Amino acid sequence: MSKELTSKNHAEYGEIISIIERAREDAFRAVNHELISMYWDIGAYVSEKVKYSGWGKSVVADFIRFIQSERPDIKG
Repeated sequence: MSKELTSKNHAEYGEIISIIERAREDAFRAVNHELISMYWDIGAYVSEKVKYSGWGKSVVADFIRFIQSERPDIKG
């Protein structure tokens, strides 16, 4: 059964693999899009704080220490 079924349906199985690969690529693109959007939002927020609220050069180092102590589960 397995040899005949595999060879008989080889092309169709290849199409299923293509569907899986396209879905994976779409998922990676969606994740990358969201990460870029998040970084953009963080940058805009920090930029506004620097510009209008007097945040200084040490804000990034301060934030790193804050996030490490408050939310060590957040990485990246």
